[in-house]
Amino acid sequence: MKISLFFFALIFLSYPNKTFSQDIFINKDTTINNTWNIPSGAILKFGSKGHITGKGTIKGGIIDAALGQWIFDTNLTLQPEGTYGTAFSAKWFGAGRVKDNSVALQKGINTILDNKEALRDFIIPKGVYDFSKPLIIASIYKGEYVGATIHLYGETSFWDCCNGTTLRYTSTDDYAIGLQVNKGTEINNISITGQFKSPAGNDLTYYNIPFDKYNDANGKCGLMYAGIVIDYDGSKNQSGSTGIKIHDISVGNFGIDYLVSPNGKTFNADILIFENIRCGDARVGFAGGQAQEKGNVIRGIYSWGSVHTLICIGRYGKAQAGHYIIDGGNVAGKCIRLFEISQSGWFASSIANIFSESIATIGSITTQLPTSISNCTFDFVFPEVIGKQNLFYTNSEKTKFSNCIFRYYGSNQEMKFSGSAIYDNCMFSGTMIK
Repeated sequence: MKISLFFFALIFLSYPNKTFSQDIFINKDTTINNTWNIPSGAILKFGSKGHITGKGTIKGGIIDAALGQWIFDTNLTLQPEGTYGTAFSAKWFGAGRVKDNSVALQKGINTILDNKEALRDFIIPKGVYDFSKPLIIASIYKGEYVGATIHLYGETSFWDCCNGTTLRYTSTDDYAIGLQVNKGTEINNISITGQFKSPAGNDLTYYNIPFDKYNDANGKCGLMYAGIVIDYDGSKNQSGSTGIKIHDISVGNFGIDYLVSPNGKTFNADILIFENIRCGDARVGFAGGQAQEKGNVIRGIYSWGSVHTLICIGRYGKAQAGHYIIDGGNVAGKCIRLFEISQSGWFASSIANIFSESIATIGSITTQLPTSISNCTFDFVFPEVIGKQNLFYTNSEKTKFSNCIFRYYGSNQEMKFSGSAIYDNCMFSGTMIK
């Protein structure tokens, strides 16, 4: 015989420390304002109209609900045994049902981090989620950051920015998602958009905008306004993140789409894998900033929007360069320059298999270390459209291009390069001058 939800509620509110052996069916609203202990192995199953409110704590239980349901109030504290499926849904705290999803999304993230033995996967189902405050993935113990781990994912392909899971950051300050001392975190299949709007103008005007003048066209977003930031804070300890994987994701309309180590104090930020990442409109697509960013890989970076500099290493944070392997990319749209890389010390980047078109310049690499750029194609905007450009600068003959193509497509006019790079088995559409 079924026991009504009202009867269960009376029992649990009267005997908050008592456990019960039955699975529990929630099929209408109830309120929990104290501690509800659920026995090990019991399933907390929600019917189509089940919802729990209150300011209490639910301990134990295996949560079983549709991923699209709103089943918990954000004032509740959850300490579940696990979930019946593999994931904890952002919608369980009401994300997608409210105008500003900051609280619901952060509550879901915190629930995963606070229950790391029971929970890991946090799914944000298909939909558009406006939020006004940065989403923080971090854990603090005794006043210091400690390792935080989560798998946060949605239902968007990296090229599908409109029909899957879109996180729309409505603020014009700070960053959309911040990771601090994350260990083994994975983020994938979501689209993150901000409020930055790239400057416009005809090609002659646009392609000659200096880096420090490439500002938000609406004048609202700051220079460090960012999409995903790894290790944003250096105030509590010097440890950084390790072993993060970010893949099949689109980030756009930020001053910097992907930003690593901007705080100027922490170390690490190593073994970071970025794969199939899309850069939307931005001043900078990807930026790194300290020398211990070791063993990091960008495998497949795609930019078809308006970006000043696609990859900027050595400008932000400690203004140092770590070790990056950049392998594979497709750049079109209106990217002014591909690289600004300034590296010294022990680590150098290597670049391969980049196809780029409609760029003004390759940019610059300042280095004392052997640096290779191989199997790349660089198609430049015609000088008669944007004026004659210096197509690349380096300060060192340790910079080496191998098996690369440099061209004004269909034209054999002169091509200006400066510095002392080595060009091995490369092709130029016109005469190279230095």
